[in-house]
Amino acid sequence: MSGLFQCRDKNRGRFRLSRINGTEGSSPDLFQRTVKAAIITLIVSIILLVIWVFLSQIFGGFPQFQNLFAVLAGGIIFFTFAIRFSEGTIFKYGFIIGRAFFFIVFSVYATNGGVLTADLSEFHFMVEFVPILALIVVINLLEVAKGVLQIIEFTSEVPPD
Repeated sequence: MSGLFQCRDKNRGRFRLSRINGTEGSSPDLFQRTVKAAIITLIVSIILLVIWVFLSQIFGGFPQFQNLFAVLAGGIIFFTFAIRFSEGTIFKYGFIIGRAFFFIVFSVYATNGGVLTADLSEFHFMVEFVPILALIVVINLLEVAKGVLQIIEFTSEVPPD
């Protein structure tokens, strides 16, 4: 079997099949992983709710703020749960790479390619911050590279079948 479904065994320093696929002790471990991921995701959700309450008062005049924040919060919540749940498997690194690509696409879409415009009654302003957006994209591309290197490191430690 390939190294994709292997999990690090912290007790013995060896690798074995992930408990997700139904091997020994799957029910308690699966339940424990789910509860741990759910608790961490709940904490992140509460923090995002508090941030949303404060930011909605400040950015209430921007028409797309609620939709964009809902998409961002949904992505953060999904990837938080997925990464915590898949801890110890190669899928964790796939979710990390997916999260980086999500942030790249979201940043470019939410900022309209680095140009923000707003019309407030009699006032119109435009802010261009393409260099900052480029920095955000580069940082997330570095996270993708880090995830790829972590996948290579994870699979290289798996003993041959």
